[in-house]
Order: sequence, then C-alpha cells, then structure tokens
Amino acid sequence: MAKHKAKDSKDGAKDAKGSAKLPVLKRRSLPNWPLLVPALAGMVLAGYLSYTSWSKATPLYCTEGSGCDLVQSSRWGTFLGLPTAFWGFLAYAALAHIAFRVRDATWHWKLSWIVTLVGLAVSVYLTAISLLVVRATCFYCLASLGLLGAGFVVVALQRPAGLPAFSWPAWAGQTALLAVAVVAGLHLNYAGLFDSTMGPEEPYLQGLAEHLKRSGAIFYGAYW
Repeated sequence: MAKHKAKDSKDGAKDAKGSAKLPVLKRRSLPNWPLLVPALAGMVLAGYLSYTSWSKATPLYCTEGSGCDLVQSSRWGTFLGLPTAFWGFLAYAALAHIAFRVRDATWHWKLSWIVTLVGLAVSVYLTAISLLVVRATCFYCLASLGLLGAGFVVVALQRPAGLPAFSWPAWAGQTALLAVAVVAGLHLNYAGLFDSTMGPEEPYLQGLAEHLKRSGAIFYGAYW
C-alpha cells in the first residue's frame, strides 16, 4: 500500500474519482544551458558595443560611413542618454540570471518567456528601422537579433506541461500586448513625443551638417 502511494505521489496525485491531476512541477536542479549560452553571448556582444560607445572607439569592422557606423550613430543608437546596446546588455544579463539562478520551474519559464519576447520585439523593431529609415544594416544588430531569436525558440520549446492555473491563449495575448506596448513607447520616444531632441532632424540641415563635416569646415566666431 505504501509502495502504491509513493508511486502515485511521483507520477501525479489523483482526485476522488480516480482521474489524474496535473503533475507537480519540480524545481530545476541545473542551470538552463541551452538558454544560458545565447544569453552570455549576448552579454559579450552588447557589452562590447556599450564599451566602444562610451570610449568613443570604433567597433571592429565598423568603419566610418559604413552601415554599422550609420546605425550606431543614429538617434536610435541611444535611449535615455545611454547606448541602446547597454539596455540590451541588461536584458541579456537578466536572461542569464534567470537561466542560472531561478530554479522554480513555473517562474523560470514565465520570466524567460517575457524577457525573450520583449527583447525580440525590440530587436525586430530596431532592425526594421535600420533597413527602412536609416537604410543601412549593422551585423552586430543582426547577430543580436539572431541570439534573441534563438533564446525565444528555446523557451518556446521548453514550455512545461501542467503549469498551474495557466491558459495559453490568455498568456500569449497578455505578453504579446506587453511587447507591443514597449515597442510603441520606444517609437513614440524616438519620434520626439517625450523628448524633442530625439525627433526627426530637418533633412536639409542634416545634409548640410554632414557635408560640412566631410569637407573639414571650421567655424570661427566671437561673442558679438
């Protein structure tokens, strides 16, 4: 009898009518390596771009005037006064922390899903901006998009069965709405709604400034 009860507790409890209940989710005993690896790679990539931005250095294979340089130096290259890459570093760091430290199976999956979904949505938005507005590509940004996409696929495939009080359609809709809200907020910020200095530049003035910079023009003036 004791052996039979032990088997039931292992395979999942049963109700009074004998129908099987959802299995009890176990705590993770090891880090989530399939998720931790792309998270650490993303930290290295975003950390390197943040360092080059703060030190005014040129990233490798990102010469002046190249597509990478145009993307990194555009107004989408910063957010709230910090390099956009640094915000990506924080997202990758959060994902790495979840993959390494969060052992509760339910929270592990839900947090991983939110971070990867929102991060992927932002990365897709910035990639679309670089292609359609800046009209340039940055292979660093594309690499980050690939890492976030890989992380999202890993999390989607790892969805555990038997999540308590879980409705997949409701969860998918709520988290998708969150991702859309974040992207919409970013777009409004870069459109100048929250900060007028982030808004679009006058095309003529922008072209004139670029021409003067290329020609090496120097301005001399006095207080009067």
